Amino acid sequence: MSECIVCLTLTSRLPDGSCDLIGVDRGALFLAKHGKRMKLSVGDFDSVDEKDLSLIREYSDEMIRLNPVKDDSDSESAIRQLISRGYQKITLLGGLGGRADHEIVNLKLAEEFAGHIWLKNDQNLITVLKEGTYEIDPAGYRYISFFAVMPSVITLEQMKYPLNERMLYPGDLYALSNEITGDKGIVRIASGKVLMIQSDDKK
Repeated sequence: MSECIVCLTLTSRLPDGSCDLIGVDRGALFLAKHGKRMKLSVGDFDSVDEKDLSLIREYSDEMIRLNPVKDDSDSESAIRQLISRGYQKITLLGGLGGRADHEIVNLKLAEEFAGHIWLKNDQNLITVLKEGTYEIDPAGYRYISFFAVMPSVITLEQMKYPLNERMLYPGDLYALSNEITGDKGIVRIASGKVLMIQSDDKK
C-alpha cells in the first residue's frame, strides 16, 4: 500500500521518514530546515521568502506552486494531488489545532476520502471509517470514540463498551471514551461512515 506523511505546518513532531514525505506550504519549510527530503512540496508559499523557497526547492523532488488566489486550501490541493497519484494511506501532521477553519477542512477531507486520511498529533489520531471490518491497534492511545458522519450501523468488539449492530446517528454522543480491551479492537461498519478518534489525556 502506497503511504505518505504530509507535514501541513510548523510542528514539533518530525516524521520518521519510513514512507514518502510531502510538505505543504510552511510544513515544507519545516521539513527542509530539518534536512528532510520531500517527494513533493505543495503550496502557494505566499508567506515564505525567496531564501526559504530556494531551500524548499533544494529538498523537494518535485514542487507544485499554487496560485494564492484559489478556492481551496493548500492542504486540500495537496490531498487531491496525492489521491490522484494513488496514495492509499495519507497521515497528516499539523492538521489539528491552530486555525479552526483549516482543521475543519482537514476533517472534511478525511470524511470525503474515508479510509485514506489520518490526522495525527501528540494527543489524537483521527480517521473516518467507511463500510468494512477493521482491526484497530491501540497505538498508545487510551481512549477510542465514534461519531456518525451519517446514520450508520456499527459493531464494536474487544472493547470496554461493546455494541452489536447499533444504529448510530450524527446527533448521538454516547459512543465516546471507550477503551480497547484486547490486543486490537474490532470495528464493523455495516453501513454509513463513522468518525473514529483515538485519544489520550494531555500529559
